[in-house]
Amino acid sequence: MKKIKLTMIAACAALLISSLFISTALAEIAIIANPASGASELDAKTAKKLFLGKTKSVPGMDSVTLVSQIEASSTTAEFTQKITKKTLSQYKSYWSRMIFSGKAMPPKELANDAEVKAYVAGHTDAVGYVDASAVDSSVKVLLRTP
Repeated sequence: MKKIKLTMIAACAALLISSLFISTALAEIAIIANPASGASELDAKTAKKLFLGKTKSVPGMDSVTLVSQIEASSTTAEFTQKITKKTLSQYKSYWSRMIFSGKAMPPKELANDAEVKAYVAGHTDAVGYVDASAVDSSVKVLLRTP
């Protein structure tokens, strides 16, 4: 009887832990802009080029200030994987090379979704990314990734 209870407890614990990983893996990322900006939407290819410094423009916007989140943010890990198709270490290494060569400067880094959303809401030229669950009427979504 004790063995069955321990087995059930272990199975429940494993199920709980695995559900935490599944919910993280299913997080959506939203690339956002200020509602007053002229931007309407981005495709994944343009978003990748934008956040890798290969393009500096967004259709409908005269200038763009990119904002991202610090490396420790779970949103950043999701973003780099889904948008840039790089691991976090590859993304960091990529930007180190770009800075060293003088080809581009990385996006401005903020601490979390709330800071990125507040910055984008306050700057008409800003484009950033947040967990899609953080989106509200203070920003508009240019691209949402599954």
